[in-house]
Amino acid sequence: MPSRGFRIGAGVMCALFVASAVVQWNDPDPLVWIGLYGLAAVLAAVAASGRVPFVPNLAAFVLFTILTALWIPSLATARPEAFTSIQMQASRDEEPRETVGLALAAIWSLVQSRVGWSQRR
Repeated sequence: MPSRGFRIGAGVMCALFVASAVVQWNDPDPLVWIGLYGLAAVLAAVAASGRVPFVPNLAAFVLFTILTALWIPSLATARPEAFTSIQMQASRDEEPRETVGLALAAIWSLVQSRVGWSQRR
């Protein structure tokens, strides 16, 4: 069983990913992002319950890492305003903001993968 602190952290991450999915409704391509953040939220919810399956978390880590790598060039031309307001100020702010979300999902999936791996032994 993962530690209480990890399960609380997973619950916090679940809430963050759910919030990220909810705000995608006004996005030009909401289903893609709702699906991605929804996947991260479901895996975090499962981890918060005390079960941390290794293979699904590893697969999510690979997916989120590939997508982050594809979108990371958008950070080089990102406007500072893309990260200083909750509201979208310009359409070109979407890619850098989503890149950060994908990177966060990748990092958390890696954390969960490590916990899941350690539970397998």
